[in-house]
Amino acid sequence: MSNAARTLESIEGVIDQILFVNDNTGYVVARLEVEDAEHRRDCVAVVGNLADPQVGATMRLVGSFQTHPRYGRQFRVESFELLKPAGLTALERYLCSGQIRGVGPALARRITEHFGEELFTILDQQPHRLREVHGIGRSIERQITAAWQDQSGLRELMVFLRGHGLSAHYARRIHKLYGTRSLEIIRSDPYLLARTVNGIGFRTADTVAEQIGIPRNSIQRARGAILYLLERMAEEGHVCAPLGYLEQQFRAALDMDPELAHAAVADLAEGQEVIVEGSGDEAVAYLRRLYQAETNLAKRMHELSRGRAMAGHAIERALAACDKASPFPLSGEQRSALRCALQSKVAVITGGPGTGKTTLLRSLLVALDHLGIKPTLAAPTGRAARRLAEATGREAKTVHRLLEYSPDTGQFIRGSLYPLRSGFVIVDESSMMDLELASSLLSALMPNCSLLLVGDRNQLPSVGPGSVLKDVIASGLAPVVELTRVYRQASQSRIVTNAHRINRGELPDVSNAAGGDFFFIERNSPEDVLSTIKQLVAQRLIGNFGINGSGDIQVLTPMNRGPLGVHLLNRELQQLLNPQGRALVVGDREIREGDRVIQLKNNYDKQIFNGDIGRVLQVDPARALVEAAFEDSHASYDAGDLDELALAYAISVHKSQGSQYPAVVMPMHQSHYLMLRRNLIYTAITRAERVCVLVGTRAAMAQAVRNEEERRRFSRLAERLHIA
Repeated sequence: MSNAARTLESIEGVIDQILFVNDNTGYVVARLEVEDAEHRRDCVAVVGNLADPQVGATMRLVGSFQTHPRYGRQFRVESFELLKPAGLTALERYLCSGQIRGVGPALARRITEHFGEELFTILDQQPHRLREVHGIGRSIERQITAAWQDQSGLRELMVFLRGHGLSAHYARRIHKLYGTRSLEIIRSDPYLLARTVNGIGFRTADTVAEQIGIPRNSIQRARGAILYLLERMAEEGHVCAPLGYLEQQFRAALDMDPELAHAAVADLAEGQEVIVEGSGDEAVAYLRRLYQAETNLAKRMHELSRGRAMAGHAIERALAACDKASPFPLSGEQRSALRCALQSKVAVITGGPGTGKTTLLRSLLVALDHLGIKPTLAAPTGRAARRLAEATGREAKTVHRLLEYSPDTGQFIRGSLYPLRSGFVIVDESSMMDLELASSLLSALMPNCSLLLVGDRNQLPSVGPGSVLKDVIASGLAPVVELTRVYRQASQSRIVTNAHRINRGELPDVSNAAGGDFFFIERNSPEDVLSTIKQLVAQRLIGNFGINGSGDIQVLTPMNRGPLGVHLLNRELQQLLNPQGRALVVGDREIREGDRVIQLKNNYDKQIFNGDIGRVLQVDPARALVEAAFEDSHASYDAGDLDELALAYAISVHKSQGSQYPAVVMPMHQSHYLMLRRNLIYTAITRAERVCVLVGTRAAMAQAVRNEEERRRFSRLAERLHIA
């Protein structure tokens, strides 16, 4: 039953026992002691977000009673209010709840007996009088006073937030960060919340600011707006933003005086929250972390490129060893690429599918073995690292695991002070590596290390900010070898040949030949496209092309929203492929046991990263917990981090980068017109291993192939790397 359909009611009582609590989110399973009109007491199981309840706290809860199949009758909380303890009994229980060090049941009883009903006034106005009670000195008096004021502050904060349209569960996060000064800080600058409290963005803070009377053209709002715009641009892949763009956004999107953009940027630059480079029309603004990543990456690349190259006679011996070990001779361009990789401290090898990148890597490993060099192999995603390991027969790690993240510090262990002990690092699928990850990797390389970036320059850029591979290629800092020859075995695949046709601006061959691996099914309406996709996933592909079940099939789509977007496709495919099972409602989504899911952001503590795909093993609705298995690990998700998890029956093309799937099915429709670009359809097609099926209109496919325009990403990395 949906929340809207429930009949809400209110109960009031004292927290008697806390059975489970999530420290990050405030999700609680507890027992509430309630009293009826005839003063009979009973305990009620309550579940939901209660911020920071303590045993003995008096609360008014709004929600509904439900019967859980495993845990029985529960009161599921929709909203709550923290009340002052109602009566001496509740206050005594609060004092001895364990929250105040040094106050146990005996001392709590003496306090309540000494002051009686006057105790509430004493705690609010004359806390020094607590020392009238035997056993209370200055230290315990201060602890009792601080705890009482702390609870009062949290109670006032909850009331304030509710009055301004904010859910009370944010109160605990804010109160934990700012303590008794929380209200004072919010009233003086609510935009600070957007920068410091997880889950509160600019729009939310802006609503609070408007309600408490902060003018729309205030410098406070302008500072918050600049940071909001820069963060939003980073999510879209940009590293920096021209000041002219920020001015335009102030006018068009935020209804603010554009001149305020300059004042806000100057203010933020003075505090080093924003870095400004250039002047006039060339001026750009960076978030500090992205500026540091870009400048550090450029500095480290320059340092590596100036390293001492391998001796020529050693390279010739290594090439001879490759010729001897290889059953097939390398082509001229492969041999040129191999020589380039050996003699350059930083080099790039790029090429499309079927052009022999894997063969080249195997030959390079033979050459390095001959030279006594043990290389380190890495890739940006788990799937890409596994494919690299399978192709080469060598260990390969994700860049994240290579750098050894420490949950204690929130940073990578490997860096300039504790570098990787490797003389040669190879990064495959490097087009996926974003600016910050690339900067962290370069920081961890020893000064004499060689770096080889391998990837396909024609794929979509990284999900995170930056276009590192393309910027390195454009800069001229490192030699680049592009493999173009498609080898005979690969040329028999329509997936490969059509990918290259698309890359040349030619329409793919859609003759749908029997025995082929590339098909186009023409459907005009979104409803017909959806119906055909469902048939393909549930029936038509299974048992063919070596496809054993729907788990081998990945639906890719250009957009998140719309009639054929990620969200709608996932709802439809979930209902088709996994209609039943224990479920947990998360906003407008429902996650069920058995669902295919994707991680939406890097979670270093869990060692699960953006784009990792797994399956839900268990759902515990009573505690809002989800257990999921990924290819390398398991992870538990609670109410606080379920926003990191989404259904993955359908995913965006961007999220598919670095992965390959036995079968790919993709809608190709005019409803996606904003995203129909050549590199998008090229990337989608090259994700398929055995079969690729496009469903939609020829017009949409033609538009995608014709449109070679790429969305420009604002960055200055190529200029920083450029050698004049």
